Amino acid sequence: MNGALYNGAGSSDEVLLSRGLHYGDGVFRTMLLWQGAVPDLRRQLDVLERDAARLALLPPPREVLEKEIASLCADEEAGVVKLILSRRAGGRGYRPAGDGCDRLLLRLPAPKYPAAHWEQGIRCGLSPVRLADQPLLAGIKHLNRLEQVLASRDWPEGAEELFVCDARGLVVSGTRSNLFSMSEGCLRTSPLERCGIRGMMREKILELAEQLQIPVYFDEPTPDLLRQADEIFVSNSLIGLWPVRDFDGTALAAPGPLTRRLAAALNHPKML
Repeated sequence: MNGALYNGAGSSDEVLLSRGLHYGDGVFRTMLLWQGAVPDLRRQLDVLERDAARLALLPPPREVLEKEIASLCADEEAGVVKLILSRRAGGRGYRPAGDGCDRLLLRLPAPKYPAAHWEQGIRCGLSPVRLADQPLLAGIKHLNRLEQVLASRDWPEGAEELFVCDARGLVVSGTRSNLFSMSEGCLRTSPLERCGIRGMMREKILELAEQLQIPVYFDEPTPDLLRQADEIFVSNSLIGLWPVRDFDGTALAAPGPLTRRLAAALNHPKML
């Protein structure tokens, strides 16, 4: 590099040449900080390593990440921890030079939500943005999140989440959450084979459903079929799960009986 300005000033080569910045070549996790620690940290790092392996990235040793996260979280009551792995600068153009990565660890203020989001449910709409099919990236929380950015631009008033469809018009997920529905006593969610993110909380909820002997089916409904569900809820690492009381004008039981069972088993902290 012969010269560069970042916001009108110089900056380190590591920042300016980051392949995460240039190409979205990396992965990340957004984690809850609660009472001085990250709940489910082992699961979070499992998912991080799984996603990194899909992109042929070699994360730092787990004990290094655990130590740095513990240092960042110490004496903090609540917040958000974001961990970004970005492939190191190198190679020419798009072609990567190796599997080494740089890491960025951030501690952010905790968002606060009304208790009603957990107790009475949220309103959700349907985004006109569709997720592109790319099986090579499906499930990974990689650094290119432009589809979610586009889906979040025109947010309907009163909605707390928007559902997004794939290229076939089948509902896959929320813009920032995984989506579950209940019909006839069965839990349903997308297999996420073409697009979407396999979130840590999704994996945990699927394990709880198995423990509670709730049958699970992997499918993707049309919006009209989703409106006929008995219950719907969304999940991510920060909120745990929120029941959906209204999907695009259709009222739903919130929380319904299966949602209540899963929420009780999950026992996730509430950021009020």
